[in-house]
Amino acid sequence: MNASEGLQRARRERWRHHLTWLLIGLSGWLCLHATGADPGKLWDADGVRNAGDIFSGLAHPDTSPDFLARVLMLSVESLLIGILGTVMAVVLGMALAFFAIRVPDLVDPPRRAPAWSRHASEAVRGLARLALNVFRSVPEIVWAYAFVRLLGLGPGAAVLAIGLTVGGNIGKLYAELAESVDPRSVQALRATGASRWAAFLHAVLPQVGRQWLGYALFCLECNIRIGTILGVVGAGGLGSEIALSLRYFEYDKLATTLLAVLAFVVALELLSAQLRRRRLRWSLGLAALGTAAALHQLDIPWADLWDSQAPPLFTFAPLAPDAPFLRTVGAQVGETLMMAWVATLVSASLAFVLAPLAASRLMTGSYLIDPPRASVASRLLRQAVKWLSRAALQVTRVIPELTLALVFVVWVGGGPLAGILAIAVHNIGVMGRLFADVLEEVEPGPPAALQSQGAGTLGTFLFGVLPQVRARLAAFTLYRFEVNVRATAMVGFVGAGGIGDALNTAISLFHMRDLAWLLLTMLALVAVVDGVGDRVRTRILSRSGRSGRSGPSSPALHHLSPTQDPT
Repeated sequence: MNASEGLQRARRERWRHHLTWLLIGLSGWLCLHATGADPGKLWDADGVRNAGDIFSGLAHPDTSPDFLARVLMLSVESLLIGILGTVMAVVLGMALAFFAIRVPDLVDPPRRAPAWSRHASEAVRGLARLALNVFRSVPEIVWAYAFVRLLGLGPGAAVLAIGLTVGGNIGKLYAELAESVDPRSVQALRATGASRWAAFLHAVLPQVGRQWLGYALFCLECNIRIGTILGVVGAGGLGSEIALSLRYFEYDKLATTLLAVLAFVVALELLSAQLRRRRLRWSLGLAALGTAAALHQLDIPWADLWDSQAPPLFTFAPLAPDAPFLRTVGAQVGETLMMAWVATLVSASLAFVLAPLAASRLMTGSYLIDPPRASVASRLLRQAVKWLSRAALQVTRVIPELTLALVFVVWVGGGPLAGILAIAVHNIGVMGRLFADVLEEVEPGPPAALQSQGAGTLGTFLFGVLPQVRARLAAFTLYRFEVNVRATAMVGFVGAGGIGDALNTAISLFHMRDLAWLLLTMLALVAVVDGVGDRVRTRILSRSGRSGRSGPSSPALHHLSPTQDPT
């Protein structure tokens, strides 16, 4: 290829990138209008008045001793719900992951298992994968509704809801991390005649143990937040107080409750960072103590799971198709996808701006071994910008989508706009943290070369850092879209649009047939979105790897590294 052809190819590639981004932006604008969401409601007279009431209350938290004591009690309950739910999720996820893993075998084994045994193993693996997908496809709030009917009001419903949905997520990622290990050690054990269990215990687990632990600790942080929102349906914890505060417009109490959630999450992040550096027995010991405390303190009527007199919530008979209802469901599925897409694009755009400001090497460090000394004022300004950006990312990601949806429903009214805003605000923090972590992992050579030539922070980012991570940022954005599809179903429970609104109506009115169709639709929707997303992310990352423009990535990157998803 001569220089002229190379220049023309580079020009075509550049125009293709510009066209792609233009089409993505246009798709977001079209989806926003198709949902009927009107951003003007944020600053019309009613919206401004409602926002003023909300922010006035949030600026003056309720610090009365009685209320602080109640918040502390509910905080402990949310903590114990999160711990017990996480332990159940890890146990369930590990058990199903063990059967879902395809353990590498020898290319030409000396003794091949009988055909019936191989087919049985594949069938078990398929059933385990199906169970994981079913558990993770149903939002926690739907499980919580179901278990509230079986167990009554209280923390038991939240624990079981977290255990099932998060267990499905954990098991899926655990299985995929295990399948991405170096197969040589596994095959070496298989060559000696080791069983599947022995190969898993001595060859697979040592390679993924730290990653599994990291993801379990991350899930604990997430489950504390999940435990705070499931109280909206009567499942205990801080969520019950959040729902009451919003229902009675007591925003001072809401402020105190949200500060408690923020304090818990920050403390758990610091604790999990320490546990990742210590031996496994520290994490296991704290998990055992937390589980014992949760079983002792939480009043959960376990026997009612089998002896409850409540009518069953899930029934799949009869399922005669109802054409008008199915058309309505199809429209709500379309609205759910469009809401998730708009929210993802908005949050990704803002996170793309905030993440470089929160990255240490870009803002307050240098890629040079011996960087020039900046002035005191410049260093202080950069430190202030970095910590303000990090604070913005922390605050936005610590507030659950359902809580934000309740706030925006009060602000702009019910409908898709409230759901889009809730998901977008939460994901600014999530994606900003993801993007900032990716920016910190780049190869230092290209940005160092630019800085040695006198390039500033913006030039270093655009031409030295961004070309290395562009594909990974796109892959993570697509991953968050898949997560946001499920989140959109959840915010609909408080009137924020999407298929969750229909789920809430079916549950509240005991329309069991409608609920069955909606759950089957959710399972199919999540499966299709995940399947398409996996293929697109794999293609993006493989093309980037071939071109050499992205940092190293593991085979499981398209499902995120366990320590990188700060949901």
